[in-house]
Amino acid sequence: MKRFTTLDVSSPPCSSHHYPGKVFGFVDEIIAGGVRIEGMLTESLTGKSAPEFSGLRGWLNTPPLTVARLRGKVVLLDFWTYSCVNCVRSLPHMKMLHKEYAGGPFVLIGVHTPEFEFEKLPENVASAVKRFGIGYPVAIDSENTTWKLYGNQYWPRQTLIDSSGMVRWEHAGEGDYDKMGDRIRDLLKETGRQEESKDNARSNILENFRFMPNTTPEIYAGTLRSQGFGNGQVYEPGSRTRFIDPGKHSRDMPYLGGDWTQFPEYVVHATTESGYILLKYGARNANAVLGASDTKPVRVDVELDGKPIEKGKAGADIQWDSMGSFLLVAENRLYDIVRTKDFETHELKLITKADDLRLYTYTFG
Repeated sequence: MKRFTTLDVSSPPCSSHHYPGKVFGFVDEIIAGGVRIEGMLTESLTGKSAPEFSGLRGWLNTPPLTVARLRGKVVLLDFWTYSCVNCVRSLPHMKMLHKEYAGGPFVLIGVHTPEFEFEKLPENVASAVKRFGIGYPVAIDSENTTWKLYGNQYWPRQTLIDSSGMVRWEHAGEGDYDKMGDRIRDLLKETGRQEESKDNARSNILENFRFMPNTTPEIYAGTLRSQGFGNGQVYEPGSRTRFIDPGKHSRDMPYLGGDWTQFPEYVVHATTESGYILLKYGARNANAVLGASDTKPVRVDVELDGKPIEKGKAGADIQWDSMGSFLLVAENRLYDIVRTKDFETHELKLITKADDLRLYTYTFG
């Protein structure tokens, strides 16, 4: 019988801890029953009984499920959250695995575990599941209870459970989808009821994940994980501050212009006068988790290197009119802003006159 004893790490995942502003150096190593990643220890459950689901606020696409009642099936748990770009990029691969193996002795379950408060609401999760076209079961783990029981600190993370209820393989981050499929087929063979793949092309027909080592890391704006702003001035979190742009910008450091207030999860524009957030970054793709306190859409003008974004470099959420390129922020979620074929360095500027625009985090790929 083949046993898998490591937690695979194939790319920098989103973390419940703040990463230092430097190039990631990931280590795939078992240390005293855990896996040390970027100096942090996360528990590995490989070789142990899978914990029961706990503290859930509901299920989508299925009646309630339990680990105990899933005995006899191979179960893949995908821990994700809908504003994490790493999770969003992994969803097509999860859907492909579901398409290939569902209906036999295999079940894929997405365990939605929030990073931000707005992601805790079941109605927001349901909306995201519909938007992404997810048809497999989704557990709503709004208090991260099940996530913690499985020793998680990262989004996305996959846990593979065999038909006897034992954890046999764990994986953090994007990538290694072919390896994931191999592990699933190995465990299906152990059940004696292996089903043929419904699509011989499998997940390799999708875009292969490529991590660029000099990519700007995830940058948070709230006090919980922010490393501050590049303006070089004193400000008090929770109090409105007028930020002055120094004019010279270092890479991977956000700069504010105008009146802003910093809260634990986000920084919010605090006046109807024009203000902006500027960041010089290096990546192929640039995204931001944005939101507003009202349901009325908020316009955010977008400039790349001081000009409107050209269509060949625009993300899916960019629109254009006679004023230039812009976003309409109508809900708290991840917005796709810049997409380029190759690694490039740019200054991204988000400009607004709305007094409730929120920036939670920048993410890159």
